[in-house]
Amino acid sequence: MRRNELAFSPVDRRKAGRLRISCGVSTRLPGSARASVMRTADYDSVSPRSYNARYRDEQYAGVQDALLSFVAKGPHDVLDVGAGTGRWLQVLADAGCRVTGLDLSERMLASAKDAAPAVRLVQGRAEALPFRDGVFDRVVCVNALHHFRDRLEFLKRARRVLRAGGEFMSIGLDPHAGVDVWWVYDYFPETLALDRERFPAATFLRADMLAAGFIGCHTREVQHFERAVSLAAARALGLLERDFTSQLTILSDQEFQAGLERLFRARERAYAGGAELALITNLRLYATIGSTP
Repeated sequence: MRRNELAFSPVDRRKAGRLRISCGVSTRLPGSARASVMRTADYDSVSPRSYNARYRDEQYAGVQDALLSFVAKGPHDVLDVGAGTGRWLQVLADAGCRVTGLDLSERMLASAKDAAPAVRLVQGRAEALPFRDGVFDRVVCVNALHHFRDRLEFLKRARRVLRAGGEFMSIGLDPHAGVDVWWVYDYFPETLALDRERFPAATFLRADMLAAGFIGCHTREVQHFERAVSLAAARALGLLERDFTSQLTILSDQEFQAGLERLFRARERAYAGGAELALITNLRLYATIGSTP
């Protein structure tokens, strides 16, 4: 690949502004692609240390296996959209890929630079990918699609920057499936409704990908988290911090405080019965993959 193949497109040469939290009610179908007003996390105000607590708590072996399988026939030019603190950038680089990481947040990119110092990092919006047509073999999006305001526009852009025969993979929750149990949903009940607004149902995501020009779209489970931790252990791991997960970050102060109070009341009830409160996680992550013609 020539060095200038990943040059910014003149149309998209811009530095994205800060992502702000906005709240609103959507009139679209749950999980559909149309852009809507929704709550979003400002990752320039999120602590990378707290964000990375999720990786101290779980190793995400299924996600890593899915990524390595996705790039196994490399070497490939890979774009990681919503790269965050760079957890997966070095994994892909170690697999022999030429990796570019894109994120909107300067703070996240600074952390990603520490995690993967040799990887090219670009600040920008997913809905306006600042790359020329047909310069990547793979585009990946891990636990990030729900942060994008216009999913269909992003998918069209992802299709544009892929070469013929390239592939796209998104990994994330499907809160519409109705099979998951998570203490976050139990004690902060607003988060489930918000996630059903932010995360696409797998059926909708595949339809969106087809509309964006992908073919052979399919979904499979790649990670199943099953764990119970005490409230004390959760606090020690940083799981009760607002920055631990965007589900908590996007709550209002009142909603977050009310959830903490529910937790502490449940702990007292458990103590009164001679037991320890267990926080249950039984979550699945799904990979949805499509190819370019």
